[in-house]
Amino acid sequence: MDYLEISRIFEEKSQEMNFFESFETMHLKNNLLNIFKNDTKQLIFLIGEPGVGKSAFVNHLENENNENINIIKFDIPFLEPVDFIKTLIKKSKEEVKDFSIEGLIKQVVSIYKNSNYVVIIDEAQLLSKDMIEVIRILADSKAFWFILVMHKHESKNILNAPQFSSRPHKILELNHLQKNEYKDYIYLKLKDINKPYLLEELSFKYLNFIYKNTKGNFREFKKMLHTAFLLLNYAQNNHKHKYQKLSKCILTMAAIEGGLIDV
Repeated sequence: MDYLEISRIFEEKSQEMNFFESFETMHLKNNLLNIFKNDTKQLIFLIGEPGVGKSAFVNHLENENNENINIIKFDIPFLEPVDFIKTLIKKSKEEVKDFSIEGLIKQVVSIYKNSNYVVIIDEAQLLSKDMIEVIRILADSKAFWFILVMHKHESKNILNAPQFSSRPHKILELNHLQKNEYKDYIYLKLKDINKPYLLEELSFKYLNFIYKNTKGNFREFKKMLHTAFLLLNYAQNNHKHKYQKLSKCILTMAAIEGGLIDV
């Protein structure tokens, strides 16, 4: 059994090629498209606990061909207002005509005011006060939709800021996976490497244990399986015969390694 190969399919990657569309992400996408269709341009706050798949979702949204929206996404929130606006102008293939903040804002609003662009900023809880103020101004101009992606427990300060709380906005939350979706995800990943027969062992014998310890958190779920198969690979390479098959013991060690179980 090539346990190293299996471990790699569960390795955490926010830029996943094969996006897993859970009930939560499907519901979230439908809500977003409904907002884009029926509401005026405004701020949308996408919140959720770390590890639920917010970054993977907006990456998927960016890469999906949707005729109704155009997306400009920023993965790094450490932006200077001038550089941020200049980037938006250059994305339109226009030349920057003025380097003052007032002139840049006027130009970018003029370019995008009749378009249907969505600006997505990931890890938005890290935005500076100056950037928050520029986003407020651009949101008021109705030139853009904004999706600010942030951790739920760090979002309160931004959501309660007067720049945003007093203006039209939507708050959407991405929640945890359901237990049956663990089984679906495991099956899809194992099928990719022609090992779907492992599904029975993982899903029927250990699914409750995995779900109990990861609590529906997508990142923790993948990390636990990734670590478990790395442990099996180590046991195989070092002739630890007792630990060469998937077991509750191996999964417990993986959970301890991931900080899911205190010892």
